[in-house]
Amino acid sequence: MRSNGRKWMGGIMGFLMVMTSMNASWSQETEESPSLGVTADMTLVTKYLWYGYDLFDDHGAYQPSINWDIFDTGFSVNIWGSFPFGSGNEVFKELDYSVAYGTTLFEEESYAVDLGIKYIYYDFPRVGSRFVPDSHEVGVSVALPNLFKIGDNVLVPSYYSAKLWPADSGLGFDVVGGYHALGLGYDLTIPGTEQVLSLSADVNYNDGLFGADHDWSHATLGLSTNFKVGPVSLTPFLSYQISMDDSVNPDDEFWGGLSVSMSF
Repeated sequence: MRSNGRKWMGGIMGFLMVMTSMNASWSQETEESPSLGVTADMTLVTKYLWYGYDLFDDHGAYQPSINWDIFDTGFSVNIWGSFPFGSGNEVFKELDYSVAYGTTLFEEESYAVDLGIKYIYYDFPRVGSRFVPDSHEVGVSVALPNLFKIGDNVLVPSYYSAKLWPADSGLGFDVVGGYHALGLGYDLTIPGTEQVLSLSADVNYNDGLFGADHDWSHATLGLSTNFKVGPVSLTPFLSYQISMDDSVNPDDEFWGGLSVSMSF
């Protein structure tokens, strides 16, 4: 099943790479037609926190990705990787393949709703005799982008719900579980400048994922900003996790990182 899944995803990725190489010429010939949007990103983090878990045990990671927006249809495809700095954490080297769809209802109204659905295939290679089971995730998201205006910007509430299960039913039975996240986001413009600070907060419920307790697992506070340097976008960020369930993480966590991306 893992081999077939990888072949299937590999075929999609090969097709998208061909489409990407042809996209520039298509855009020149049909300037008003929707184009295939491509964003490449490299993110460096001092820790890798995933759903509250400190996967690399306080080690940093580099996390490259490439995203394809499919001709302004709302569909997108993404490949994302996470690779630890230092030794001892190779078992958690990770490649994720995802397909997503997003749309906005009542876009110009105060009650506008952003809706999204995505599928993720988590690919963990074998390392020695240890094995992390490949897994599937299906998640849905809802956000209200116009409802709560504060000053010149909007406080955006959001909700994400996911279900995870192993790709091989004979392995990793404790992968099976759910996950729920309630979030708030607000962009604060620094007075006298055009620089924007993006503030975020969320609280998260682990519904038995990886054998954890069915409980509120952690809350996260985040701060980021963005700088444009020619065609490159630089986004430094800081995050702090308040851990509430020892079965997920017994420690509060502080980490930061830098994302460097380019769209074409």
